[in-house]
Amino acid sequence: MKHKALFKNKVFSPYSKVRNSKLYNTARQICSILKKNQYEAYLVGGAVRDLLLKPNAIPKDLDIATSASPEEICRIFQNSKFVGEAFGVCLVTLNNLSFEVTSYRKEGKYLDKRRPESISKGTFEDDSKRRDFTINCLYFDPIKNEIRDPQKGFTDLKNKIIRCVGQAEDRLNEDALRILRMARFAANLNFNIEKESLSAAKKYAEGIHQLSKERILLEFQKIKLGRFYYFAEYLNSILDLNEMLSDKIKMKHITDDSILHNKHYVSKIKIDTQYPFFNFLKYFLFKHTIDLNKTDNFEKTLEKWPLCTEDKKICTIFMNCIKLKNNMSKNIEVELLDFIFFEQLQTINSITKNIPYGVLINLSLFIKDSLLIETLYKYIDIYSKKITFQVNTKEIIKEVEKNNLDKKYISAISKYLHYINFKKGIVPEIDTIIQFKKTFFIDYFKIGSI
Repeated sequence: MKHKALFKNKVFSPYSKVRNSKLYNTARQICSILKKNQYEAYLVGGAVRDLLLKPNAIPKDLDIATSASPEEICRIFQNSKFVGEAFGVCLVTLNNLSFEVTSYRKEGKYLDKRRPESISKGTFEDDSKRRDFTINCLYFDPIKNEIRDPQKGFTDLKNKIIRCVGQAEDRLNEDALRILRMARFAANLNFNIEKESLSAAKKYAEGIHQLSKERILLEFQKIKLGRFYYFAEYLNSILDLNEMLSDKIKMKHITDDSILHNKHYVSKIKIDTQYPFFNFLKYFLFKHTIDLNKTDNFEKTLEKWPLCTEDKKICTIFMNCIKLKNNMSKNIEVELLDFIFFEQLQTINSITKNIPYGVLINLSLFIKDSLLIETLYKYIDIYSKKITFQVNTKEIIKEVEKNNLDKKYISAISKYLHYINFKKGIVPEIDTIIQFKKTFFIDYFKIGSI
């Protein structure tokens, strides 16, 4: 059955790559065993949602919901154990794979904006009503290849809508983390947030400040590459990001009309990196101006976040770069990335003991000629072994001839070595650096077009 036919009749089967996978077949086997013991069993949650969107992509994991109690699950599967007895969760291991098998449950009131005061055995309907969003409330029967859709998540998935289950205010007031999750799903899936759900998020946004920074950062880490800006845009429309960042550093919000005039605007910096808090900080600076004389508390702010050493370091470097940029003459255009990259070279050097290779990897993105790349790799290998080697054209020519390298790249090699030395901090004048960068890249693009 073609994927587009799915939204007509709710009969669905993943494509062959998934159907033939060990993960899917083992989950199907667990459901089959539960059904043979007269219990309901479904694949449920985000994996079902993702399978419907991408039927040929094998999920990272598959969760199972069942009408069986935890005791009955453990009786049926010998290789199983409680991992969340209070929540009715059992870990079932079969074919050397482990699955969370959860009993249908009913939840009591939420008292701490995060967890329910009580959990009790429930029905299929009870289990569906406790879930956060309709698109996560789809139950797939892998035996019959049918979808059960108690909260109309099927339609929302088709229309690319994020909608809370039941009353949006109830769902988001119960658990503030759902607000972050809602923004994450909207960004990652490129969906829109339903109007009532967005209004409820704004009304109960204060609950986010009660969440631990560890939990907030975990949501940051789950944003897909290329989608962090959209995630942050939703957050910015829901709450005051100043309060999320710190209660010590206050920055003035700027309107979209004036954002291009922000002297600290960093549009040339790529938002998405492997450092989630750095991504958040860069987006924050898109939308706010900062008094550079009042950033003494910034390092204290970083200490309050459970950041890895690299994330913390690059955030500090970034703020220092902004200060440096602010002190330059106004007619000089310098990308902050230049300064960040210089600091990163020091890290590369400590790991590889070879700064030139680090530079080459970065600049290879600009080089169109494969032979030039090969020539530079060979030459830099020679250069890196000669600590006292100077950037001297005659010496370069000798090395090129001695090692049978392509002579037409002598000029590029010379400029390249100058660039390396610049990154080591040897070139003192900022105006000279800018002019050199311009001629350097022009030369590379010319060579690449030969």
